[in-house]
Amino acid sequence: MQLAYSNDRLASRMPADPSAAGEAEVESSVIEWLLHDDQVMRECFTHAAEILKSVTGAAITAIVLLDEEHQHYRAEVGMAMPLVSRARSLADYAVRDDELFVIEDAHRDTRFNDCMLVQRHPFVRFYAALALRAPHGEIVGALCAMDPQPGRLDDGQRGVFHHLRAMIENDLKMRTATAIDPLTQLYNRRFLLESIARRWKEARDGDVMGSVVVDVDWFKQYNDTYGHQAGDHCLRRVASVMQAAADNERIVAGRMGGEEFGLLVLDAHPAVLEHTLETLRRGVAELAIEHRASPLGVVTVSIGAALTRITELSRPAHRDGFASADRALYSSKHNGRNRVTMA
Repeated sequence: MQLAYSNDRLASRMPADPSAAGEAEVESSVIEWLLHDDQVMRECFTHAAEILKSVTGAAITAIVLLDEEHQHYRAEVGMAMPLVSRARSLADYAVRDDELFVIEDAHRDTRFNDCMLVQRHPFVRFYAALALRAPHGEIVGALCAMDPQPGRLDDGQRGVFHHLRAMIENDLKMRTATAIDPLTQLYNRRFLLESIARRWKEARDGDVMGSVVVDVDWFKQYNDTYGHQAGDHCLRRVASVMQAAADNERIVAGRMGGEEFGLLVLDAHPAVLEHTLETLRRGVAELAIEHRASPLGVVTVSIGAALTRITELSRPAHRDGFASADRALYSSKHNGRNRVTMA
């Protein structure tokens, strides 16, 4: 394949879109992590895109991450790719099965009449992509190569796609093991604290960050009454409510240890945050997990939250936000538990 571009460079990340027919979608927290929080995976993506370009000769190679609405580009080689919605992307077709997806000339295929990459610069004609999966099997995105000229792949080039996918998915599996709490599937304490520090540092002046601490009420008594295996099951169910909140809002959620959880809320607004946290509190109570050692009869959570507007003075002080949230949590506990207190 004789291809045109020579101005190789890595480009900025873009938003992406995911929903493969019949496939379980990856949790948005994993996409957030891959987009913003892991340097090791960024380097893995870069190496894969560079190798793929060298082997295929394609003008552009990239890793594409998919969420529900958008297509996010990572580690593009060849040019910076424009923002594309998932509904108008080629990757949305590519992730519908596990086979290598190849279009030799998109201009001759009416399926792609509305595809932005085909109809606008870089006017893609050749496109090849292979779906990428998270450790539990959910679709994360795709490894792709594209070119403004028609093209095809030989057997050796097709094999490289599969070898690179195995490399990426293996690295993702190992990195997930170091970032995720195995019991709750939320971020673990170390990774949560690293993410909080990084997001706080990257925030712009004037942004408002929400620091939240969540504690399961009378959890020691729950373990004493029902046993540690039941306690683990309880924490998993509580964490699922927290993950649902994180998926619906711009929230980074993790387990701080034991029965305590931490949330960082990006672009927080007081009324919205309080509503979100009340929904979380009610969601846990509505699980209706029996708790005979609680005066409330079911498992509940107490929540403390604080808001910080980012300035030059507050930028290094992410710990202060969580210290305020911790004091608010103490107030929730002191005033009867099963409540939200805003500092």
